[in-house]
Amino acid sequence: MKKFTILSITSICIALMMSCDKGFRELNINPNNPTSLDASFLFTNAEYSNYNSLFEFEPTIVQQFVNPFGGITSAFNFNVLNQTYTSARWNNTYNGSVKLIAQVISQTKDVPARSNLYNEARIWRAYQFMTLVDTYGDVPYTEAGQAYLTGVTTPKYDKQQDIYTDIVKELTQASAALDPSKDIVTADLFYAGNVAQWKKLGYSLLLRAGMRYSKIDPAKAQTIVSAAVAGGVMQSNSDNCLIKYTQQYPNVVSTGVSVLTNTYYLAEPFVTQLKSTKDPRLKYFSAKYADPGKAPTLVGDTTTANQFGLPVGYDSGTLPTAPGYRGSVGAGFNYSQVNYAIIAKVTTPQFFVTYAQTQLLLAEAAYRGWISGTAASTYYSNGVRAALDQVVAYDASAVIPANTQTVYLNTLGVAYNDANALQLINTQYWINSFTNGPEAWANFRRSGFPALTPNRYPGKQIKGDFVRRFSYPQSEASVNADNYRAAVASIGGSDDLDTRVFWDK
Repeated sequence: MKKFTILSITSICIALMMSCDKGFRELNINPNNPTSLDASFLFTNAEYSNYNSLFEFEPTIVQQFVNPFGGITSAFNFNVLNQTYTSARWNNTYNGSVKLIAQVISQTKDVPARSNLYNEARIWRAYQFMTLVDTYGDVPYTEAGQAYLTGVTTPKYDKQQDIYTDIVKELTQASAALDPSKDIVTADLFYAGNVAQWKKLGYSLLLRAGMRYSKIDPAKAQTIVSAAVAGGVMQSNSDNCLIKYTQQYPNVVSTGVSVLTNTYYLAEPFVTQLKSTKDPRLKYFSAKYADPGKAPTLVGDTTTANQFGLPVGYDSGTLPTAPGYRGSVGAGFNYSQVNYAIIAKVTTPQFFVTYAQTQLLLAEAAYRGWISGTAASTYYSNGVRAALDQVVAYDASAVIPANTQTVYLNTLGVAYNDANALQLINTQYWINSFTNGPEAWANFRRSGFPALTPNRYPGKQIKGDFVRRFSYPQSEASVNADNYRAAVASIGGSDDLDTRVFWDK
């Protein structure tokens, strides 16, 4: 009897437990916690999280900016390796945009109703990987961003030439496939879903990719450039690809340069170029402050005659030995800094691809005879005027009148002539790419212009005159060791700042 009672009670308890389990799983799921996200919102985040490196990165290599102080900030200002700087684009891009876009593409590639979102994601993915290849060379591509989707956590590195081949294919196919009669991606930060503008962005990026081949394969460059022009590139500044920031969502580049301002200055080559040609952008880009340490809170002196860039190749200790040393002022040096009221506000927009850049690339293509129908001088004039008009996007007060633009275009050192066409075109590209460091650096390596004097700071860790590439993050050598070693062998055997990417030969 006792045995029966115990068994009965046990059975009843089990039955009750089984009964209680009904609905238990549902009870413990938070109905307000999403289990998936709409692909359009992932795409918005991919656009917003695009990594924009600080002034101390590529703009320092191309001598637009310089920090004369050493210590933990020693890097491209002294031509030495600093993994904090060289790994930043890798870590931010792979952990940000690349991962998000991989998910967007996975969710939309087989959904005809979302074809425009799918193709816009392909275009922005091409932009991300163009920048990664331009920075590192061989990088993970086909297996990148696949940890969640396929379980690949140690992706192989694809050869940079192969990645560019696929980038050209992706830009060509995705741009052609965009259709204004289909889905409109209103969550898009760049164009609010304007399909025609996305198509022009795609073909303008195709033009940029084509021009990267100018040194290594001119025939291939011409083929790609011709296809981009036939597709239809940007037609005005309204087509510019940019992000607009607010006080709540600030520009991280501006925020970064607003810290320890007494250490940050515009470089002498950049200020000299603007000053010597009476460039009307100078007063918007450059300012002198009574105390560099308090610059963002002060009214800067933007008088042209008072602008002097800090010499390249000196540190804070040796700067007094530089020719024409201008001394110190307040908590810093008596040299020009960024104009914090215009170019370095927290609301300053970030440009990725511009109409001005596009016109200047077309000017070079026309000069080389790769396209016909419009003179190189016309493209050049259009590009310079567009670049001058673009400045108003930084601040409503930064308007450069048409007559001022005409005077500038006729100034010695700016006026177009075939004898100096490549130098003129690419120097203007360098200026227009101010605050867009990756593109300024890529085009400098591709074109060789402007003709900058190498930074001769003692103790450099590069064999050549300029940094040509960023080294891979140290974490790759330990976490993804086999693929890392294969990549180093593929790019020439040296993971250093001198190894050139494939198009920079």
